[in-house]
Amino acid sequence: MNQVARVNERLSWDEGYRLKPRHIGGAVAIGVALVICWRAAEIRPGAILEPGTLTAVWTFIRGLFPPDLSPAFLRVATAAAAQTVAIALAATLLSVLIGLPLGVLATPTLWRRGVLLAGERQGPGRFLLSALSRTSRALLGFLRAVPDLIWALLFVVAVGLGPLAGVLALAVSYSAMLGRVYADVFEDVDQRALEALHATGATRLQVFLYAIWPQAAASITAYTIYSFECSLRAASVLGFIGAGGIGYEINLSMRMFEYGQVSTLIITLVAVVAATDVASRFLRRRVHAKARANSKAQQGAARDSKSPTTRSLRKTALPLAAFVLFAWSFYATGFLNGAFSDSAIPARIVRFVSQMFPPDVDPAFLRSLGRPLLQTIGISVMGTLIGIIVGAILSLPAAGILIFSEKDEAGQRRWFDRGFRWLTYGAARLALSLLRSIPELVWVLICIIAIGLGPFAGTLAIGFHTAGVLGKLYAETLEEAPAQPIEALRAMGARRLQILLWGIWPQVRPTLVSYTVLRWEMNLRVATILGLVGGGGLGQAIYNNVQLAFYARVSTLIAIIYILVITTDWLSDRLRSRRVVFG
Repeated sequence: MNQVARVNERLSWDEGYRLKPRHIGGAVAIGVALVICWRAAEIRPGAILEPGTLTAVWTFIRGLFPPDLSPAFLRVATAAAAQTVAIALAATLLSVLIGLPLGVLATPTLWRRGVLLAGERQGPGRFLLSALSRTSRALLGFLRAVPDLIWALLFVVAVGLGPLAGVLALAVSYSAMLGRVYADVFEDVDQRALEALHATGATRLQVFLYAIWPQAAASITAYTIYSFECSLRAASVLGFIGAGGIGYEINLSMRMFEYGQVSTLIITLVAVVAATDVASRFLRRRVHAKARANSKAQQGAARDSKSPTTRSLRKTALPLAAFVLFAWSFYATGFLNGAFSDSAIPARIVRFVSQMFPPDVDPAFLRSLGRPLLQTIGISVMGTLIGIIVGAILSLPAAGILIFSEKDEAGQRRWFDRGFRWLTYGAARLALSLLRSIPELVWVLICIIAIGLGPFAGTLAIGFHTAGVLGKLYAETLEEAPAQPIEALRAMGARRLQILLWGIWPQVRPTLVSYTVLRWEMNLRVATILGLVGGGGLGQAIYNNVQLAFYARVSTLIAIIYILVITTDWLSDRLRSRRVVFG
């Protein structure tokens, strides 16, 4: 019987892993696609090792040290960092004010389906509300699909250079992201509370205020804090196209070949982002802890542990500090210091928008976009592939489960062995942190110094940043793999490579593939804007047409980017939901 079972198992194995025509066809299609992307991205591996490239890279690295720490430039860096924070704060508040009502309108259970519509008669009012809800959801999708740097470029043309354009761009982009998240959170609350209130005759507003919002408030607050963290990262690069902040100073110093100043600005940027990450994680933990402490006993203990004076000061000081901080951010970014007193701004915005319509659909112009479109896709695919390779290599020593020995393994007690492992682990973690802390647009400028303008520079920029992001995600996923299979293999005397291949990889493969597909989706958005600083693709076409004031063509390019992004979203959703790539 055991022999029969083994034979059946072998037959089923052979059946499952036998090459089929669709597998061969899929492999051929992937190979052809990679060749096309390679050609479109103008990959030139030999250019990296050319003497001129190595000289340019060495000159740049040598120029970064020592950083410019003169008092005059430190004041410039501090002011730029403060302006970046102000842009992020003002944009976050505006995005909440815009995204919250749009999120409520886009919530299907309030307007299109569910218990709240039970018993309502069909009529023009119900049809109008349903249409308004669908329109709000479609608007959120469009605003979210267009990259924030494209919005910034459009607002720079409409309202002029400066932080005001950056605030408006981030407000539009992040209001769409927040609105979609808010709608999903409102949709996922416990429906029993809605049913109970609806049964008493409550209106939709009452149902939202007393049934939906109390359940969703903690998640909404936590994600809004996280949105500020993302907004700060985005604000740091908007200055590359004239929207103010630390990105403007980096771009200016790069163009003046003041690499010592660039080093100081990058250190400042990394420090600001790191401090924001720490503060954001602390606030999110406080929000979740407060949400968990929902029993009366816990609330009573918390009240008893603080004096009435302490509670009163906290209730007064926190809102006052938030008000002062947001008021400062609006003043520093031009909302409260006369930026809107210019009567020509509304007319300029109306004139600019009117020049974008109707879009230019001339066949000759559309045919000319074939090459930039292929370049954008090629940059995103090849850049993601470079990021996968480099990130995977760095993730292995950055995963403690692989680099550190167990206490009972031979060699664990030798101090030299332990020191070498800690040094390797720290170096890998530091490399990943550095790769992902530098924005793609800064990487583009560095790569342009080395190999010149073009899509290859954009590909390398995406590859370096993606390596840092995916490497960190890969390492953390490897460390979070369930321990039982790993311990069983160790008990059998398996080596690290065997543990990785047979104990860790089968468990983490779906998560790693999902992260990779999601990152490619994000890289496609990034690839559409790298051309703004010389990285090729559709961004270069947008920048050229904005400079030439061909705004009808700009609207056509934005529509193409929107179609490209939503197609990629659909494709990545299919890959993740159907698990096609998991075998």
